[in-house]
Amino acid sequence: MKKFVISILLGLLFLGLSFLPVKAEASSTMNFSVNAVIPDNQIDKSKTYFDLKMKPGETRNLEVILTNGQNHAITIETNANTAVTNDNGIVDYSKTNPNLDASLKTPFSEIAKIDKEITLPANGTKTVKVNITMPKEEYDGQILGGLHFTEKLNQETEKNEEGVQIKNLYAYVIGVLLTENDNEVKPDMQLGEIKPSQINYRNVLKANLQNSQPIILKNLNIQARVTKKGSNKTLHETNKTDMRMAPNSNFNYGINWENQEFKAGKYTLHMTAKSNENEWKWTKDFEIKGDEAKALNNKAVELEKDYTIWYIIGAILLGLILLILVFLLGKRSSRKKDD
Repeated sequence: MKKFVISILLGLLFLGLSFLPVKAEASSTMNFSVNAVIPDNQIDKSKTYFDLKMKPGETRNLEVILTNGQNHAITIETNANTAVTNDNGIVDYSKTNPNLDASLKTPFSEIAKIDKEITLPANGTKTVKVNITMPKEEYDGQILGGLHFTEKLNQETEKNEEGVQIKNLYAYVIGVLLTENDNEVKPDMQLGEIKPSQINYRNVLKANLQNSQPIILKNLNIQARVTKKGSNKTLHETNKTDMRMAPNSNFNYGINWENQEFKAGKYTLHMTAKSNENEWKWTKDFEIKGDEAKALNNKAVELEKDYTIWYIIGAILLGLILLILVFLLGKRSSRKKDD
């Protein structure tokens, strides 16, 4: 049985607005490497990712140098991906066909063109060109994407000591941040659908959060708690810090249900989100219906069952049995007196 060990080497990843640099030379642990050729319109030439200011309708070719560190040719799959936000609150550049937010007017994948595959000769180097064409109408805010490079798997395999077949996948990302002007964009967040769901077969309440503006939200801290509707007693609570959101994106914030069963009823979500000096607060009612609660509970693992109703039924039955016994004993005692 084939097993894949995936070694993801993400170079030039965003950390806030900073990337970790990727060395152009190959090492014994990587099959290939990438290096961005910084153009003259780079805002900060000390950065190793593309941070560019372009004019409306302007076209420019970006260059990335790929280096093969192996003694045989390899094929690199390349994609220009639109940045999205994953459900961990992290900007994600790896998805080729992500679900894009309705507020996104200009996806990076639509304005960036790159060859889908590049073949690198043994111990060789090639320069890949990426054609960028900005929207014709002036665009306020940021367009964010990533140039994603992945080694294409082939039929060759390596075997470990146990004879298990292994294939290694190496990938890099170079971020691309585009702007056309210095106009200030005011951040805004919206709370959308709230629904019971699961992560790894564990019950989780998901609350969809939308960054509706073309600007990166950084240092995002979220506090969320759930109460019964009309009550202030916290049933479940999940707080997270140091998240970030891509421009015009959304993600599902998960409130841990702590291995408890979903119960049908009406609830209220109390949520606060902060990004630097910006703050948003929501108090929103939602309902968990019986059929969806049952379906999710049946699939959940490590679920702590609530046996309260059975305890109540047992107590009622025990009480009825005692009453019957008292009645029968009383009736028997009355007969003896009559005798």
